Amino acid sequence: MSGKSKSIAKPIILGSLITFISTFLVLLLFPFLTSHFELKISDLKFNLRKVFNQEPSINSSIVLVKLDDESKKESKLGLWPYSYYTKVLKKIVNGNPTSVGMDFMFTVSIDTLGWEDLVNVMFESGITVNPYLVEYGDNNDILNIYKHHTIIEALEFEELPEVSPGIAQHVVDIPYKTGGVKTDFVDASLSMGIVNLQPDIDGMLRRIPIVSEVNGMLAPHLFLSLLANHLNYELKNIELISKRQLILHDFPIHGAPVDLKIPLDGNGNMLINYLSLDKVEKQIQAGLFNVLSAWKIYKSKMSPNLNGRTVLFGDHSASGKDFNPTPIDGFIPNPLVFVMAMSNILDQSFIYTTNLKTNLLIVALMLIVLLLFGRFTNILWYSIGLLGVLLFFIFINFYLFIYFGINIALINILILVSTVGVFSLIYLIYETQVSVGVLEGSLQSYLSPHLMDKIKNDPDMLKLGGERKRISVLFSDIVQFTKFTDDADPAEVQKVLEEYFSKMATIVFSNGGIIDKYMGDGILAFFENPKDGVTSAQAALKTAMEMQNKAVELNKKYMDENRFPFSIRVAVSTGYAKVGNIGPKEKIDYTIIGSVVNRGARLDGIGDPRDIVIDEDTYFFVKDDYHFEDIGLQNLKGFEKPVQVYKINQKI
Repeated sequence: MSGKSKSIAKPIILGSLITFISTFLVLLLFPFLTSHFELKISDLKFNLRKVFNQEPSINSSIVLVKLDDESKKESKLGLWPYSYYTKVLKKIVNGNPTSVGMDFMFTVSIDTLGWEDLVNVMFESGITVNPYLVEYGDNNDILNIYKHHTIIEALEFEELPEVSPGIAQHVVDIPYKTGGVKTDFVDASLSMGIVNLQPDIDGMLRRIPIVSEVNGMLAPHLFLSLLANHLNYELKNIELISKRQLILHDFPIHGAPVDLKIPLDGNGNMLINYLSLDKVEKQIQAGLFNVLSAWKIYKSKMSPNLNGRTVLFGDHSASGKDFNPTPIDGFIPNPLVFVMAMSNILDQSFIYTTNLKTNLLIVALMLIVLLLFGRFTNILWYSIGLLGVLLFFIFINFYLFIYFGINIALINILILVSTVGVFSLIYLIYETQVSVGVLEGSLQSYLSPHLMDKIKNDPDMLKLGGERKRISVLFSDIVQFTKFTDDADPAEVQKVLEEYFSKMATIVFSNGGIIDKYMGDGILAFFENPKDGVTSAQAALKTAMEMQNKAVELNKKYMDENRFPFSIRVAVSTGYAKVGNIGPKEKIDYTIIGSVVNRGARLDGIGDPRDIVIDEDTYFFVKDDYHFEDIGLQNLKGFEKPVQVYKINQKI
């Protein structure tokens, strides 16, 4: 690594770290800034998965019995009496299912007829799982503790595993007492399950509290309790490892007991792996999922064949209001949500979310890639690389969800990487501008503004070695300058040189010339040709004429100041030379090398004060523009053959 790379890398790393920490703290302290967008991105993933036909299925061992609008319409009863539930439940039980979930809240009602019969059917079947709704709260609140012991103790749960406080949501009350704690109802139930659903902040239902803590025990949700009874699974084997993982030890999958690990969302909830209603309908039509009408069962003389299957009987009617908005297909009945959750477990089809450590690791890997990329590329490619990394992550993010059910945070990671990436980009632009400024400051004393613009747009012009070009070279020097330096004060000499060089450089630059170097009192400049023509000789002669005119002005000024008579000689030669950054890579030296340079220097020596002397090659290009005096062949030092020389007389 070069010293410059080291000097840039250190502040970029430090600044990136500060930017990352600041952004991370903002996202951590104010999660609401991005949570809504993260949820909507999750919904988009569900809908895209539908497009790519990667949705899960509903397990064929589950049967849904729905009390829908059609059932209520045909029965001409908006509110079914207990006797109707009893008849439907009896026929369901006669169909020989493994378990029956009753997703109805039988709250206090003036209609008590048929209640005893319904309870008796439940009791005699020995396979019904009934719901209760709970209220969550803080287990450290004294009022909640009182409620906990006076209300929850009325529930006689089967043996359940203990759970450490703070991992699962704590139950403090049961709002609906009849279906929740009525003794005959509890006694008639094979088991009971919580039916709470907790929509996200936008009202959308994406997750379900699969277990809750009741009196220090781990109580299952209705769908999990129903599933456990379907498979004859003992709920005491459940272990809540953390808010991110639940283990069903010795859970029977295809007849073989396994430790089934269920991923949770970090708050003890199971994310529901939804499938669209289109997919549900296709499964129904293919006979892979049975959905039965409660009214048709009621009216049928025969019981449906439910041998070996688990049944969930629930309210699908509009009046039942047992609906929730979901990521796909809008509102769907809650019993269908429970069926999907059961299928997720049976088919081991889960939604996995990454934790904070994993997300930070992803961010770190992306930033390392960008840092390495930025070390070896320019700003343009770094910008493209930054955009490419972000787009690649978005693609991988959606791909992992669609095909593997892995839901990685998108917005937060994009924000973290983008802010650090943009900071690095701004810093690199700043450093480049500083470097360009330093370069421009170094070059502007001898490069024309035109060439400076070309170098800014094409830095490769400064590549080592240069290239061979036809150019015109201009030499000028001050007549009798040595005598002046011997007689004058050094400060005065410096003042004259500064003014002379400044005036002449302005003329050279205005005509597109490049000052190669200052040599004592001499100036070496050269003029390049554009790609579409040969104009260097004309530009050089025009510059020479303007320099001589400026010298006349300076002479008048200096004579008024009682200084020495001021005049210059100028010579122009044209030919081929190597032009470019020639010399060691540590020193930028945009210069020229070739015999044309030496010829110009020798021509300058044979001129008289106020002369402009040119060689034959220059004459060829400008002979029609000026009057010239042929001063014949001249022997120049360092040249074997005499050189034809011309001197300008006056402009036409």
